[in-house]
This record gives sequence, structure tokens and C-alpha cells, in this order.
Amino acid sequence: MKILIFISHQPDARFIKYINFFSKNNKVDLVYFQRKTLPNIDSSIEQSIPKVNLGIIPNASKPLKRLWKYILATNRLGKIQKTRYDVVLVNNFDILFLFVFSRIFLKKNKNCKIIADISDLREYVFKSSLKDRMICRFERWLYIDYLDKLIVSSKKYLSYHFNDFFKKDVFVLENKLMHPFVETNTSEIYSKDNKTVIGIVGLLLRKNEYFKLFEIYKEDPKIEIHIYGKGLYQNLVEEYAKKYDNIKYFGPYNAFTDIHKIYKSLDIMYLVYDSNQVSLNNRLALPNKLYECMAFKVPILCSSNTYLEEIVKKNCIGFSVDYRIKSEIEEGVRFLIDNQKEILSNFTLLPKNIYYGKDDYKKLESFLLN
Repeated sequence: MKILIFISHQPDARFIKYINFFSKNNKVDLVYFQRKTLPNIDSSIEQSIPKVNLGIIPNASKPLKRLWKYILATNRLGKIQKTRYDVVLVNNFDILFLFVFSRIFLKKNKNCKIIADISDLREYVFKSSLKDRMICRFERWLYIDYLDKLIVSSKKYLSYHFNDFFKKDVFVLENKLMHPFVETNTSEIYSKDNKTVIGIVGLLLRKNEYFKLFEIYKEDPKIEIHIYGKGLYQNLVEEYAKKYDNIKYFGPYNAFTDIHKIYKSLDIMYLVYDSNQVSLNNRLALPNKLYECMAFKVPILCSSNTYLEEIVKKNCIGFSVDYRIKSEIEEGVRFLIDNQKEILSNFTLLPKNIYYGKDDYKKLESFLLN
């Protein structure tokens, strides 16, 4: 099977996992745009896979500049369309439209299956303005007329949005780990010095949530906050790290080579998002950090009124808070410290297929083929 994976950003861990998995039994080509705020972990992609970088695009807050970049990319897409693919996998309706437009224009790849992998719902889904309703209608038309199958990272996306209009085959691919990680030499793991280490790991996109945590513990001698990653609010993190000794920023990381060392240095994972904003994506999503915490047995501090809270409470592996209330964050951290042994014991009761997804990827491959 010949597969084209065409996405709107450099591959993150989710895409790299199945790019490498599919490449074992299939011919895989990778085409993507570049985003400055995302880390580049291309080194973890199977080296034999052909890659085409279509250049840097601005974020969604600059739609006209992004549209212009898409237009400029159509010439290179024409060359890509000359290859015949059995399956084309895209990650949002922008990329779906680009591929469909170039396919119609060039009269190529008419019989290939087009599948979308949706790991986040865009903000227009949750709004009701005329512009947002028009975008939703355009999205529905594209998905109904041109999409053969759908992959989502959370089943809540189906009940909230897609079940209303998408009646074709759907596969729920949660952001689980692909396989157990090779253990890091213990000498490489950060020494805690009897302090409780709270971790922030991933894309740094949460200004107010970080600010609240930093302000509570910025001079606490018993607490350290460790931040790994890059993103929109990296500057805020760096400013606090310069001012306060117990807030430490370690920079970008590779989810395939650094993850064991990072998680073994943490006592609590801070997975707190604003669940009260217009976009309800934070309420519906299940982040990959959930599965990493399960695998490495790191208690979770998460937001109340979210799907993540449901999973954390069901398995008794953390505590949920409204981050806007200072006392709730303090209560949550105190609870996780006082009940650490019991929570760690609860992690050992979890079946491995809850957080390891190798079997899921085997099923996904069959889903693509059939």
C-alpha cells in the first residue's frame, strides 16, 4: 500500500508513531508545513521515508497569511500529485481542501482513499457567529463529500461534533505510548534533594495556568517546578526561571529519547487547562501526557469539568482543580504529596493496554486498508 501523510505542521510524536509503524509494511511519503512554535523531532522519523517540507506557515490567528502560503505551495503539490497513492492521510480541513483542490485541478489520485486524523477541534466549532457557522458548513461539506474515513484522538469529539454529520467509518486512536521506553541510566536523572517536583511538559501554550502555579510556589523551599518544551509562552517561563531558583526551564525535548529521564525526575504532572474558555477542546481532549503519566506512574493534577478529570478520577491517579482558585491548587498538590504511596499503588493496577497502544496501531493499519 502506498500512503501519503500530508499534515499542517512538522510531525509530532502522535504522527511519528504511526509514520514509522506504517513504513514497516507499506510505502510512506511525508509532506508537511513548518511551524516555528513547535519542536522539530524529525530525527525520530524512519530515515528511509521521503520527506517534503513545504515551508513555514503562520498560526491560525493570521488566516490570510496562511492562505497565501497555501497558494504558494500548490505548485509543489502538483508534483506530489503525480505519484499515485492508495491512501492519503490529512490532519485538518485546510489540508484536506488543499489536497482535494490540487487533485481535481490535476486530475490525479481520483481513486485514493482520503482519511483525516483529528487530534484537536478548532475554535470555530464552538462559536456561533456567522463566520464560524459558515466555516463549519464548509468543513461539513468537505468531510461528507471527500472524506472516506475519520480518525479522532478522543471519543468525546464524536459525541460533541462529528456524530451530527459524519456517518462513515470512524476510528478512535488515543495518544497512547507505542511501546515501553528503554530505561535511562539513573545517574542522568535529576536529583530532587527531598523536594517535591511539579512538572510542565509539552507545548507551552497556557499563560494563565502557568502564572497561577508559579506565583503560588515561586519561593517555596519544598517545591520545585520543572518545565520542558517550547511554545507560545516560552518567554513567560524563561522570565520566571531567571528570577526564581526553584523554577527551572530545561528547554525543548525529544518525546522519543528524553521522556523516561524527564518523568523519572517528577513527582506531580501539572495537566491544568482552562476549561472555561469559548473553545471546549480542553474539556473534550485526552492529552498524550495522560498515558505517559500512567506508564511512568506520575500523579496528575488536572482541571475539573473535563474528560481528563473523568479518567483520572476513575483510576484514582490524581486530583482535579479549578486553577483560578489558589486554594484548590494548593489543596491538590498537598493531597498528591500526602497520598503518594496509595496513588502509586493505583498505577500498578492499570492494565498496560490502557496506556500502550501497539495493538491499536495494528487495528488502525487494517482500518486504513479495508
